[in-house]
Amino acid sequence: MIIFIAGLQNIPLDLYESAEIEGANHWQQFTSITIPMLAPTTIFVSIITMIGYFQIFAEPYIMTQGGPINSTLSIVQYMYQEGFRWWNMGYSAALAFILFIIIFIGTVLQLKIKKRSD
Repeated sequence: MIIFIAGLQNIPLDLYESAEIEGANHWQQFTSITIPMLAPTTIFVSIITMIGYFQIFAEPYIMTQGGPINSTLSIVQYMYQEGFRWWNMGYSAALAFILFIIIFIGTVLQLKIKKRSD
C-alpha cells in the first residue's frame, strides 16, 4: 500500500486539471489517468509479491514444519531441510538455482504482459 501511495503521489496534478477542464468526470479521470500512470507501480508490486510468495519459509516452518506428509512444505523449506538437516549442500544449491530460474521466468512473463498491454 505504501508503494501504491508513493505511485499515486507521483502522478502530476496537471493531468487531472487538464482532464477536468476538458470535461472528464471522476470515473474517466480514474480510468484514463490514474490506472495507466500506476501501471509501472502495479508491475513492480506484483513482481515483488510473487518473489515473496516463492520465498515463504517462516510461517509453515513454525506452524507445521512441513505439515502432515509435507503438505505445507515450501521450496525454501525444502532447501533448508536438504542443506542443513541432511547436509546435502549441492542438492540444496541446485534447488536454489531452480528457484532463481522460476522467479526469473515469472518476472520476464510479467514484464512481457505489461509490454503487450502498452
